[in-house]
Formats: sequence, structure tokens, C-alpha cells
Amino acid sequence: MQLKPSEILYSQDSINIYFDSRSSNANHKLGETLDDICEGKCSIESIPAITVVNQDGKWMTTDNRRLWVFKELELLGKCVNIQVNVGQSIPEAKRTTKNNWVSIIIRGYPGGDWYQKHENRDHYQIVPNSTRYDDNDSDDNFTHSDNSDNYDSDSDGW
Repeated sequence: MQLKPSEILYSQDSINIYFDSRSSNANHKLGETLDDICEGKCSIESIPAITVVNQDGKWMTTDNRRLWVFKELELLGKCVNIQVNVGQSIPEAKRTTKNNWVSIIIRGYPGGDWYQKHENRDHYQIVPNSTRYDDNDSDDNFTHSDNSDNYDSDSDGW
């Protein structure tokens, strides 16, 4: 199934700037990953599909870091639709958003330059990395060889 990134909602209120150590993109900043795709160093297809769940007619994911990258690619005109996997549910504990799932807080400077090339920043806010948020943001821990999302543990690494 394919969806526009703008049709998918975040499940959490904040994300770390780095992809998780279990990712093939381990310790790489979100914005640097965006730059790598925009500059042709890797392709959008190298990012595993995110898993979405239909909650009351709205698509939501726990793969929040990858979603941020996809939303930025859409805003930059680099993608229209993305491949998604349809899951069954998102545990209540993973739904930490405080703004109806429409935007996310990035804890720290995401790195890179491409995200600064458009004016629309409605879907995120950057806060200093010294700001304390729940560090248990279990959203980004995949590897290229395993693109399944396990909601009992961290689900997305890219």
C-alpha cells in the first residue's frame, strides 16, 4: 500500500536526532540522512517501509524518525507516495503525542541542510538537546535485512 507522508500521523511527542544503534544507519542524524537521499548518496528505496495503523480513520506510525525524513522529502518534492506496511495496533504506551499526532519535537539539531530549504515547518519543532523529554522513544530501530516492526520493542532505526 502507498500513502503520502503527509497523510500519516506521528504517534509520539518527540524524537531523538540519531537513528538507533540497531539501524544500518546507526548514529546518523536525521537531517544528514535527508541530505544523503537528496544528494543521491543513497536512495529513498533504501529506507524500509514504515508500518502504519488505521486509528479512527487516520493513519499513524511509531516509525516517527523515518516518517520525519519522508515528510521532509515530500515537502522538498523528492517523493509523492511511500510504501507502507499495514499493522494491527499501536499500544497506548507508544501514543505519547500531545498535539493530535500532527507534529513532533526533535530533541536537538538534526544536522544536514536540506530540511532548511523550504518554509513549511508545521510538522516539527526543534528544541535544544539539553531539554529533557522521555528518552524511551521506541520508534527507530530497523536494519535493512529486517524491516519488520515489533511493537513490543523499538520498531524503527532509520
